[in-house]
Amino acid sequence: MNANRIDEIINETKGKKAISDFLVLAVISSLLAIDFFPYFKTLEIINPQFFYLSVINILLGLYFYFNSNTTSASIFPLLKRNIIFKFYCAFIIISGISIFAAKNTSLVYTKLTELVIIFCLFINLTILLKDKLDILYKIILAVGISAFLQSWQQLCNFIIIPRNASIIDLLSTIKGNTGNINIIAASLTIKVPFLLLGITHFSAYKKWLLIIALFSVTSVIFLTGARTPLINLFLIYSIYSIYLLKKSFTKSSFIKIIYLILPVLTAILFANSIFEKSKDNGRYQSLENRVSQINTKDASSQARLEYWGNAVEITKKNPILGIGLGNYQVESIPYERTFSNDVTVSLHTHNDFLEIASETGIVNGLIYFSIFVFLFFFNLKNVLISKESSKKTTELLTLLIVVVYGVDSFFNFPMYRPTMSIFFCLMVALTIINSSNYQDLRGNTNKVKIASRVLIALSIIACYSAFLICRASNLEYLIAGDNINLNNKGLLSGDEVVKRIPSYPNVFSSSEAFYEYAGIYYIREENYEKALKCFSKAAKINPYSGRIDFYKQVISSKKGNIDSAYFYAKRAFYTRPRNKAIYKSAMNFAIRKRDTLEILKEHSLYNKFRKEPDTWVTAFYGLQSSGADRNRLLNFINQGLKNFPNDSTLLKQKNNFVVTNYIEEGQKAGAEGKRDKEMEIYLKALKIDPENIYVLQNIGFCYFNTGKNDLAVKYFKKALEHPGLKGGKTEFFIAVCYLYKNEKDNACKYFNLAKSKNYPGAHQYTPQYCK
Repeated sequence: MNANRIDEIINETKGKKAISDFLVLAVISSLLAIDFFPYFKTLEIINPQFFYLSVINILLGLYFYFNSNTTSASIFPLLKRNIIFKFYCAFIIISGISIFAAKNTSLVYTKLTELVIIFCLFINLTILLKDKLDILYKIILAVGISAFLQSWQQLCNFIIIPRNASIIDLLSTIKGNTGNINIIAASLTIKVPFLLLGITHFSAYKKWLLIIALFSVTSVIFLTGARTPLINLFLIYSIYSIYLLKKSFTKSSFIKIIYLILPVLTAILFANSIFEKSKDNGRYQSLENRVSQINTKDASSQARLEYWGNAVEITKKNPILGIGLGNYQVESIPYERTFSNDVTVSLHTHNDFLEIASETGIVNGLIYFSIFVFLFFFNLKNVLISKESSKKTTELLTLLIVVVYGVDSFFNFPMYRPTMSIFFCLMVALTIINSSNYQDLRGNTNKVKIASRVLIALSIIACYSAFLICRASNLEYLIAGDNINLNNKGLLSGDEVVKRIPSYPNVFSSSEAFYEYAGIYYIREENYEKALKCFSKAAKINPYSGRIDFYKQVISSKKGNIDSAYFYAKRAFYTRPRNKAIYKSAMNFAIRKRDTLEILKEHSLYNKFRKEPDTWVTAFYGLQSSGADRNRLLNFINQGLKNFPNDSTLLKQKNNFVVTNYIEEGQKAGAEGKRDKEMEIYLKALKIDPENIYVLQNIGFCYFNTGKNDLAVKYFKKALEHPGLKGGKTEFFIAVCYLYKNEKDNACKYFNLAKSKNYPGAHQYTPQYCK
């Protein structure tokens, strides 16, 4: 054996001793700490989390550089020859190359920053965990404690429910520091494999601590009502139970399974007891109901299928390099114009594999999917054939993590969530470490130093980029606090927003351009020229929401240019025909312009997607005020009633319309001296609306004109019992009826009432009969 090889073996041995268990556990614990981070005045928790991970990457890179003699020199040859690592590198490179196909390069820089941070973390974890799998159960315990603390934070709200607290409000606010309710469910689910292995391995207090943690974790998962975690729980329990029984079909194995099942059964009972108190008929009705909704027919599943279909369409149109990494959140919006209501946009495909394919091309989508195929089958094969117990435990844990992360990737978007991404790094690192016998691999400390320099450089670049992204998220947080969409003034000004707009990302997490919001600030400040300049820049970034044209319509309207306002209102509506606010705005302008064809066109398009009775009423008034003939109006309201036969507003509108027709027909018959026919028509109207003041008043006039003063007074007074008659005319004719009946006191009383309402004739009669 030559001297160099002896030195390498010595260095390997030193490396095993030098990287302490404490350091490994400290790093793992520091990664798990992101689940307890505050937002640091950013709108999205992921931004400070990614920045924090980039700092950890720099620190680990520096440690490995200055302690290169203690770092395993075989790690880089191991990575170099591993097929998963090669695919992973190819995935990162092609994702970066997609910038040449991107309309918005800013979004590529943003998402590439996040991918590079995770890639560097994977390298660091691979170096850190090599030769350290003997402390796997210590890592499992650390993850178990983290899972307990993370879930207990949420569960405490339901152990002792505050007086007068709304259960629905408590349930809907379960999100921890992960961003939303589904992400916290996924974050907890991916920790369940650690709990399962820990419970079956430990004894005494550690075992019971993890059992309590399992109850706490599964309770919160059930309370979220998220369905993907339910699928994952079923899969990992099935796989682990089969593993235990295959390993040893004995009483001991069954007892272990019982220990794993009892906390979950208890959690089911607990969750259902909370659901009963909520009295909800939807997401939180019961766990059984939520399980029954795991199909393709409910609204959420239909939405996912729609998003997947859009991603496929985008991929077909851009098969080579896609539309650019991260660009889905903007470029998908036109595909959703006839599916999503108001300002709702998907932002993600809810399938990482399809999203990557649409953003970076079919080849890269297949590469990313292949990584999971390799991870799954490699670990499954080793679990089945491995003879070494400790190695098999690692591979089983990795297999379960792959299942959870893979299923979540199929239904959600864990790739850009640090709480999930750290487990992606862990499962890839553990797989590569276990992928071959690396004792025969050779390396040297010089290469370790070179690789460390590269790693440090990448981490520093990514850290600076993550810092810029955090600053952008802080600006988004401040703008959200101002709520400038509704408020006339905020803490910021238009100039301040423009000054702070970052190079990237140039859009909100909800996809609107920062320049769009700057324009809104300028509108509030009545600085319309600057607003229009900002909207022009925003339109180059995201012109698909209809909001830019909506606000241009606001500016034109304020300037008194109604034709331009009408143009922008229509363009905004046809850009986003399911947005109710934009629809109302466009409809109001069409009504104002008395454009009956446009009224019908907009109404027809909106109701094609969103059938709502109030829109029929609005369009009806528009047609009526625009001079549409009676038959057209009646046909229109009847069409509305076919869609909404029991809608009280439409029924009332039809009744008002019919009654008005009867009143006009009756008045016409009265003018022709056909009093019997006039009364017959009015009585028909009265059957439809017994409290209609105009029908009652006209019946009174009909009786008055035929000399039936008692009946005339009766119906006049009935009309006055309801609000709406303000001119004094009814009171005047009641007084006249009383005069004919020679009841002067009553006549005087009603003449005075008519006079108080300024009815012209009352002033003439009051002095004569009220002495």
